[in-house]
Amino acid sequence: MTALNIATDIPSQIDTLEKLAAWLGLALFNINSTLVVIEGVGYTERACQAGNYWVAADGKTRMVVRLSLEVSPDQSSGPNKNWTYIQPLSSTALPAAFKAN
Repeated sequence: MTALNIATDIPSQIDTLEKLAAWLGLALFNINSTLVVIEGVGYTERACQAGNYWVAADGKTRMVVRLSLEVSPDQSSGPNKNWTYIQPLSSTALPAAFKAN
């Protein structure tokens, strides 16, 4: 797993769930950009993807973040919140660039 210290690793400029989601998607994509997972019979996809896309229809840039996270089988009978059963993608350390404003 990529260890995270909430008090020191998340930049202070992240003050909304939307900014946190973008930061998370970009960080996971940065450290797992080549990781491919099986999502169905004969279907594989990258586990993490993040990027900006120009949408000509409304003249705006949008960030699209896609994650494919493995869930422990214990989730179906466990008492904890759903997100506590997510399995690590890797053990790569969070790059310093993601910790700074």
